[in-house]
Amino acid sequence: MNILLKNAQIFDGQHPTLRKGDVLVCGPHILSIDHTQPLSPTGTLTIDLKGKYLMPGLIDAHVHITASQVDLNQETELPGYVYARSFSFLGSMLNRGFTSVRDAGGADAGIKRAIEDQVVPGPRLFMSCRALSQTGGHGDFRHPSSPMITCACSLHTGSTISVIADGLSAVRKAVREQFRMGASQIKVMASGGIASPNDRIENLQYSEAELAVIVDEAQRYNSYVMAHAYSPAAIIRCVRSGVRSIEHGNLLNAEAAQVMHEHDAFLVPTLSIYNAFIQNAGNPTAGIPDSVLLKLKDVQSQALEAVRLARRYGVKIGLGTDLLGEFHNCQTDELKLRAQVDTPFDVLHSATGVNAELLNMKGQLGVVAPGALADLIVVDGDPLQELALFDAEGSHVPLVMKNGEIMKNQLP
Repeated sequence: MNILLKNAQIFDGQHPTLRKGDVLVCGPHILSIDHTQPLSPTGTLTIDLKGKYLMPGLIDAHVHITASQVDLNQETELPGYVYARSFSFLGSMLNRGFTSVRDAGGADAGIKRAIEDQVVPGPRLFMSCRALSQTGGHGDFRHPSSPMITCACSLHTGSTISVIADGLSAVRKAVREQFRMGASQIKVMASGGIASPNDRIENLQYSEAELAVIVDEAQRYNSYVMAHAYSPAAIIRCVRSGVRSIEHGNLLNAEAAQVMHEHDAFLVPTLSIYNAFIQNAGNPTAGIPDSVLLKLKDVQSQALEAVRLARRYGVKIGLGTDLLGEFHNCQTDELKLRAQVDTPFDVLHSATGVNAELLNMKGQLGVVAPGALADLIVVDGDPLQELALFDAEGSHVPLVMKNGEIMKNQLP
């Protein structure tokens, strides 16, 4: 069925200006945009937006939809409960205007199929399956007293979002396993992290030889690698090994930013998770492990400066959130936190056009243009002027369209 979105003020995801026009959707794609004469095709559902703002659906490039609690050591959590929570998170994301998300560890083919078959509402999903971690790395959430892994030929679970693999053969096999299970891209833990109890932030994880094998295997699948990395040393060795996307990157310095620019790598900051931790540090019901709070101060204070530095060196900056458990409802805080150092256009461009390019979907997602997929949202106000229009409830996003289908419609 054709759908005509009439009398819209259009932010196309690429340019910092608005244009009035009508957008005609045919099936899953945008068929045409008319900025002069109103379109009036026959047999079309016409929705008069009456001057409301139309833009590409938002993209969150770093989520963990199976993280049903803040503590990622949730191996004892009931699988059915985890899935139920995941479907709730996904529905809320779509309601807020996020029509695509990239899962950074935990999602599986069953969740993706449930979305695609419309068993549950949710954004289109780009998943990493399980993130790769070395023994004792950021994805190894085993208790210190857990038995040592004695067989290097196998893969072992490090948490609900990760798998442990050491050595060239093991990491190659781990990459192949993730693609077998339906991964869109590969996630690797390349430095210490906040959420993991057994490592330090400044740790370098995986050898350069292991990183090279992981990247090589991903490229042979016509895909890429995203890497959890905080320190300049971790960022530089990842990017020089061919990693395409640096996640977090809070401790970025000028040298690392220059290397990222030279290698055309992306930075995906995740400010909202640190903000959620800080705001709930004294809340005993939030479930934040003590080890997280001890490490938090080492990275949070430099997060905004990393974005400024990346912008100064011309690094492509995406947008992610990395939220866990009850904090998933803080997703739109990322936009407002980024606005402390970026213009509203830069923030929204990160969440649309830049993230689409990162996902290898340039021209298909993150843009309002003929031939693009019809992932569109309507906003009650000018998003280039007021990022506060995006909230946890999606109260100023009355219409959400994904793949040419209306998923939410609260227009009068």
